Amino acid sequence: MPNNSSDNNLNEPEENVDPFTAFLKFLCPEDPDEANRHYLQIQAKLAGYFRLRGMADPLGDADEVIERAGKKILKRVPIPDINRFCLGIAKNIVRERLRNRKNEESAFKQFLENCQTNETDVEKMTHLMKRCFEKLPAKDRELLIDYCRIPEGLSRAEHRRRLAEKRNTTIEALRIRITRLRRKLDDCVKNLSKDE
Repeated sequence: MPNNSSDNNLNEPEENVDPFTAFLKFLCPEDPDEANRHYLQIQAKLAGYFRLRGMADPLGDADEVIERAGKKILKRVPIPDINRFCLGIAKNIVRERLRNRKNEESAFKQFLENCQTNETDVEKMTHLMKRCFEKLPAKDRELLIDYCRIPEGLSRAEHRRRLAEKRNTTIEALRIRITRLRRKLDDCVKNLSKDE
């Protein structure tokens, strides 16, 4: 028979008693076997309750109820009916789990929407970049392609040195030309994106 008062007879100082031990002592301080039987009944009812509510880990949730109840017992919270008290905690846990599940689903939906938006933005920017690239004179398009395509086996520096030689210019002049072309492309993309 449970000791239904908050002044349960915990023989050890509170800081040395874990919540589960406090729970068992609350159930029946004079008979550990009876306390264990009552605990198993409560745990089975709680696990069944969580199963009916569709919780993923009914036994784990039942253990959490008992842990929380034990902490309340250690704080000397008045508990007139341990079964109803545990059911109240179980209902709170179900609400918490459902709220967490909703928050996770909402965050996941937001993530998917952001992915789709980002994908759409990338497609849009790629389309605009292609349009701007096609507006460039053929010589400038060819220069950008040559500058960005590094043949296998060549370092970037060596490739750019050869490209400058091929065009009868210096590497510095080549870099300046590429920088201006990139800026021209960026400006074109910005202008087109404002129009769309």
